[in-house]
Amino acid sequence: MIRAIKTIKVMSNTETMQLDLFNGVLLNTKQQVEINTFIDRQAKRAVDSQDNVNKTMLLMDEAGFVQGKDYISNFEVHEVTSKREFGYSYNNTNYEHEVTYMNAVGGVYLIVNTIRDGELKVIKSSVDRDGDKIMCTSITEQYRYYKPSSLYTKFNEYNDRKINELEHNGKQKIAVDKIIAKYKKLYPEAVVYSSTDYYRGSYTSFPIVKVKFPSGSEVSFTLGYGGELDKERFHKKHDVVIETTESILERFNNQKAK
Repeated sequence: MIRAIKTIKVMSNTETMQLDLFNGVLLNTKQQVEINTFIDRQAKRAVDSQDNVNKTMLLMDEAGFVQGKDYISNFEVHEVTSKREFGYSYNNTNYEHEVTYMNAVGGVYLIVNTIRDGELKVIKSSVDRDGDKIMCTSITEQYRYYKPSSLYTKFNEYNDRKINELEHNGKQKIAVDKIIAKYKKLYPEAVVYSSTDYYRGSYTSFPIVKVKFPSGSEVSFTLGYGGELDKERFHKKHDVVIETTESILERFNNQKAK
């Protein structure tokens, strides 16, 4: 039987090649340096990331945060073997090569309250560190780093505020239901329903109740204050019948003097 002859590439002195025994392919010196640099960079990144996580957790522990209750860390370093692309396409030096390197993933996260679908939920919100200060933008109005003790206070205030907000939302819903029932009884032909409006110059919304009559005219109410949310207040009106100046004058003329 005649066996096929494998062609061996003869390397010139001007282009030194190295045999990668793991992949069974030839790399030139520049490519090998590039791959080694990537592996070294990933290893350093893993070490630096581990150091950053350790320092972040230490700052948080000293400030009063409790791991598992107030924050978690899912940071880990593991060995990865995969194909990576090196070089550049613009000068045709790009190539793929399988490499084994250390990969760091995860970080430190605060356990933060949030309201979703009318229920209190908890989410993970990442914590960043800069020197001896830390930041978590989900719980602060300003995008900046805080002393760990200050962020701990803001963290507790934020979570408590969400609990209070959920309780207040529940009270608002009860009040809205009462107001709707009241105006449905008073005006059975009207469509009475809950809606929302926004504070002027703000994206903050608040609940209202609308009473829409068959003519298309409608009146809306906001909730009351404090413990009397069901004591509604007039908010806006929309009248499909536009009064003329003459009719307004006539109506005013017919009003009884006080």
